[in-house]
Amino acid sequence: MSSSARIEETDLHALVDGELDAERRRRVQDHLLQTPEHAALVEDWRRQNAALRAAFEPVAHEIAPLSLRDAALRAPAPAQGPIETGAIHWGRPGASRPAQRLDDIRANRRRQALLSTLLTLLTGAAVAGLAALVIAGRSETPRPPIAAPFAQSYAGRAALTYATYATDAHPVEIDSSRRSELVAWLKARVGFAQTPDLSGLGLRMLGGRVAPGVAAPAGLLLYERADGARVGLYFERAEAAGAPLPPRAGAGVTAIEWRAAGFAFALVGPLSPEDMQAAAERAASAVAAPVSDDR
Repeated sequence: MSSSARIEETDLHALVDGELDAERRRRVQDHLLQTPEHAALVEDWRRQNAALRAAFEPVAHEIAPLSLRDAALRAPAPAQGPIETGAIHWGRPGASRPAQRLDDIRANRRRQALLSTLLTLLTGAAVAGLAALVIAGRSETPRPPIAAPFAQSYAGRAALTYATYATDAHPVEIDSSRRSELVAWLKARVGFAQTPDLSGLGLRMLGGRVAPGVAAPAGLLLYERADGARVGLYFERAEAAGAPLPPRAGAGVTAIEWRAAGFAFALVGPLSPEDMQAAAERAASAVAAPVSDDR
């Protein structure tokens, strides 16, 4: 039995959720290289996860109202007497109930449980609707999601991909210690396989991953500075190069976009505009250089 035959859908979900150990993750990635339909399915799931995070992450970071926090800290009220269990007390004279009475009690409890379930579902639907309205209303506030200033652009998708993965427990799928494997994987999945060295600017490469693009998979290389700040180099296939675009900033990050060799590149990160510009120039020079065997 081949390694591909042992890969199940649960493994694909675990890969998307970052729950596989290094060895199992490598086997699943090898399986994806051999099975394009599964690779496309994984890309769809990653795209869905990115969209859900972009839509609901602002709500998750909201501070709960003071009234709810007070209610959570309030001690429960003392019990007001014995709890009715519906059991027959055979040892007490006159305390037994006929079977019909027990049936009535049980039927009543089933009705109460059903009513409680319906109320819970209705409440959940109402909360979800309210959250959707809040998110829609917030699109006009001065604090947009990270990708909002770059909507419908390569820089926008780069910012969304960076926001989705940069702070994950497993931000990359193949780390820099397996550079040759990373290069071959990016070449097979994305069509581009250079890994610019930015160590001269204090940025150590962590590794890379494949991310959802528009017409084909995109790539993301992540770099980390000594203080923990992370910078992402995003690339996906693009039309012919146009006029150079100025740096764009939003929600604490700067994105610098350029085109080369049939790809759109975007460097995204929280560094100062000067440091981001220097890193983008170094990366642009590296991707424009001829490919050598050690890249």
